[in-house]
Amino acid sequence: MRRASPLTIIQMVVSRAVEPRRRSKVCRQSGGNSTYSDGHYTEYQAFVIRRLPVTRSILRALAAAAVVLTFGLAPAAAQTGQMFGELVGKVTDDQGGVLPGVIVTLTGPAAMGTPTATTNAQGIYRFPAVNTGTYQLKFELAGFAPFTREGIVVPVRQTITVDAVLKLASLQETVVVSGQSPTVDVENTKVGARLDHETLTSVPTSRTIFGSTTVLPGMTMTRQDPGGLNAATSTGMTAHGSQNYNLNYYGVTADTPSGYGSMYYMDFGSAEEISVDTAAMGAEIGGGGGANINVVPKSGGNNVRGEALYSVTGKGYWDHFTGSNITDDLRAQGITDPTLRGLQDVNANAGGPFIKDRLWWFGSFRNYRTIEAQPNYSVVNTDGSLTNPFLSNLRNYTASGKYQISKNNQFSAFWTYNKKFQPHRGAGTAQPRPENTLNQQSPKNLFNGNWTSVLGQNTFVELSSSYFHMHWPSDWSDEFYALPVTQQHSSTFNIDTGIYIDGPEPTGQHFRDSYRQQQNLGLTRYVDGWLGASHQLKTGFENWFGWGSETFNIFNDTRLRYNGDAATCSFAVRTGCRPNEVWAWATPLTQKQRMRNFAGFVQDRASYSRVTVNLGLRWSFYDGLIPAQSGGGGRWFPVTQYPEIKPPFNWNTLAPRTGVVVKLTEDGKNVVKASYSRYYEVMYMSEFASINPNIISTSSDSIPVKYAWKGDLNGNGIVDDNELGAQTFRYIPKSNSIDEKLRDPKNDEVMVAFQRELANNWSLNVDWIQRWFKDQTVDQDCFGLPCNAVASTAYAQTRVVPDFGPDNIRGTGDDRQLAFYDVKPEFLGKDSFFHTNCGNNVSVSCTQRYKAFEVSVGKRMSNRWQMQGSYVWSRLNGDILLDYTNPNNLIAFVGKGSTTTGGIGNTTSPDQPHAFKLLGSYQAPWGVTVGANYQAVSGLPRDRNLSVPFSQGTANIRVEPRGTYRGDTLSLLSLRADKSFRLGGGHRAAFIAELHNALNSSAGQAAAAGSYGSVTRGFASQVAFDAARLGTSYFGRVQEIVAPRVLKIGLKFDF
Repeated sequence: MRRASPLTIIQMVVSRAVEPRRRSKVCRQSGGNSTYSDGHYTEYQAFVIRRLPVTRSILRALAAAAVVLTFGLAPAAAQTGQMFGELVGKVTDDQGGVLPGVIVTLTGPAAMGTPTATTNAQGIYRFPAVNTGTYQLKFELAGFAPFTREGIVVPVRQTITVDAVLKLASLQETVVVSGQSPTVDVENTKVGARLDHETLTSVPTSRTIFGSTTVLPGMTMTRQDPGGLNAATSTGMTAHGSQNYNLNYYGVTADTPSGYGSMYYMDFGSAEEISVDTAAMGAEIGGGGGANINVVPKSGGNNVRGEALYSVTGKGYWDHFTGSNITDDLRAQGITDPTLRGLQDVNANAGGPFIKDRLWWFGSFRNYRTIEAQPNYSVVNTDGSLTNPFLSNLRNYTASGKYQISKNNQFSAFWTYNKKFQPHRGAGTAQPRPENTLNQQSPKNLFNGNWTSVLGQNTFVELSSSYFHMHWPSDWSDEFYALPVTQQHSSTFNIDTGIYIDGPEPTGQHFRDSYRQQQNLGLTRYVDGWLGASHQLKTGFENWFGWGSETFNIFNDTRLRYNGDAATCSFAVRTGCRPNEVWAWATPLTQKQRMRNFAGFVQDRASYSRVTVNLGLRWSFYDGLIPAQSGGGGRWFPVTQYPEIKPPFNWNTLAPRTGVVVKLTEDGKNVVKASYSRYYEVMYMSEFASINPNIISTSSDSIPVKYAWKGDLNGNGIVDDNELGAQTFRYIPKSNSIDEKLRDPKNDEVMVAFQRELANNWSLNVDWIQRWFKDQTVDQDCFGLPCNAVASTAYAQTRVVPDFGPDNIRGTGDDRQLAFYDVKPEFLGKDSFFHTNCGNNVSVSCTQRYKAFEVSVGKRMSNRWQMQGSYVWSRLNGDILLDYTNPNNLIAFVGKGSTTTGGIGNTTSPDQPHAFKLLGSYQAPWGVTVGANYQAVSGLPRDRNLSVPFSQGTANIRVEPRGTYRGDTLSLLSLRADKSFRLGGGHRAAFIAELHNALNSSAGQAAAAGSYGSVTRGFASQVAFDAARLGTSYFGRVQEIVAPRVLKIGLKFDF
């Protein structure tokens, strides 16, 4: 007997579900067990399906999901509902009576064909899945005058309510109303904003996902990017205190179990819209409750359309418009030339029909290239040429198609490819030579297929599958390989100056492959009249499987660490280098890990005349596996075969999502919203990496072995046995363990908002948001003791060191003595780490608290202009994420202050108390469009640390509360103007000029890696300080600034 396809079965199940209820027998299915195979997960799911009258809607969804999982649908999908908006309303006569049977027709460039809906007995119509765009609605009923609403804007993930009043037909006339598209969502509580096509094309931004989304309210980025100079470097983003975010490209979550999603660089020209949710998200959204970012693609259409863009800037192009923001103080710190040297951006896309209203196609290409002069790495020669240029290149290909199978069924698919090339990753003040850097090339492929079906007036189904693969090799630079073998030494670091003085890139070679397969099913059902309300019932299921491997190698398995001043311990001079310690690894090794996730949600949106209540619940399950593997074989460890390891925990959570919307006025133009939401974080494979026998770590607190070092006594460039001192530290997986009760980190959120439609196309939003972040995970070093006894048993307050203060000079008024804790001799080298939730085994609650007041005003494009403005006041503070079994971290200035929510080991906080943003554009006469984008944002907190020679090894430790010092306030203005020309045949050309950082700010990039020196030094005098400044990384040294004022010129051709 021929087996039906999964899609056919789903249609049969759901179609049966919408039939009138009838008696049915209980259907039972039994399946096999759940196992891990050598290469992939194989899952056999078993469900018991019962049709009970009281839970009819939920069980219908369970039936459909059971079929999908049982038949092993092709891999992967996205979170349902990410690609569409919803259009609903009620039709009445001019006496207020509801009108059933009204034919409502939807038309617009983004709609395939002419979708129609019919009002039900309550006069309600619905279009549950509308592509983002601008539409026209036509209402028709015999005996009544036709009524048309034009210019209705439907954003992604919003519900637009358009009611209509029909009048009796006395004459053959059609009533047309234009330009009255609602700006307030009266059904959903979520907080967010969008960049529509008009904004993306007319407002100057960096043309990256990072620089574009962070112009929106509540969003900030850790490294500013005027003009797109930093487009090839992923940049952290924060949404109302949370550093978690979902990046959804074309409805698909572009992430891997290794957490590489932030390194997917989008093709900016392929986007029709970018929308961002920042709070009060529904149960259909997973993740940790930061930003939910949707990049909505262009998708072709009934007419062939396309565009090609070329833009360029940099030194040598219009030098009079490329400013220098180098001050005398910056010049004294070694920043002598503006960072930008060249930028070229080629972006072309086109789309159209194979068959009008049935089959559309779209394709896009982008090549983005920048050349920078990296401070203290690149050298500007007298003729203007550059020695050691810092090159970055991004390349994208995108292809997609959409097929209208039938009136109510549509299939779409896409493929997108991105590759990054950066031959000197890591170059800068701390790594000042080409041989100290990495050669990175990272291709990524993302595939997706999506099927949607409207099953009658009240049911909508969405099913999708996706596959994501990221290959990320980071090799030693070509310059290191070119050295003679006798000059290829271990990575060598001067602790006192903070500079790597020899050897290859210190974090080693990494050859990574990470995969994710995901599949989703969503079912939406509308029920009117139950308990006096109109209900939107949504349920959905998703699961994804991830696996990956990483080959890791440290040159010579060692990193050498010296003390010495800049004049006598550098690349050129070693006479003053004093040996301190050796860090050692067991490489090469290949680490393998796997994990999986299952999730489901139910949500009821009950709408009454003046109140809408949203009740949702999201379930999520994560677990992982460490496959059998081998490691060792280097100097320090023999080759060892490791068996499969099952981490002793899983995350099984229920997250409520609730909200209420109250219409203060009958017309829905004034509403109050309130919500409570809980979000649980996504698990990544790093959560159980501490027990993987093939450990990969290069941070100070998780080096496999540390030894005191007597120096290279025989001058052979290799660490010999007789040159090693005592073992001071170890991080060995067999000594580590994981809490069996490890909890999923959570984020509890409360939001209250007032929203008002000020006038046609104008909106006002005022909201208050509070968040509490708890249960972040940490590694506690317990030394084989009960973890709650470590502080009193394994440490002694015996380390007294001088703090020479923020001026870095001895003998001045800011000097003081500080006392810290050493590990007692009997516990040195006996480290054993316990992975648990921060706050366990200690007296610290380890809670991070965020609060914010946000006000925003927006105007859609109308009367030739548009605008968005916002101001956010916020604070993020509490307990910094640390191992509080270490008494050094219990010292107030170490563990308190502006905090982070992004995991232990972060060296800064996203706390920015003030953020003002204003952007907009104006369509002037004669084909001229002008745009502007202004941001004024508080600087990020900076740490002031001290390098302390603990008995357990030298380490940097904070000596003032985080937030005492901040980076420069950022005040960035970008301007844009373009002039278009008609070429005939519907073709146009445009000349574009953009001026970025028009105010020529020289603000330091506070949160970029190595952008500010953080370690306090102790120079003997100001003269000695000045003499050593260029060769030392010291507290307060600015090591990277924003790009200067630069003119960017472009040409665009539309057809």
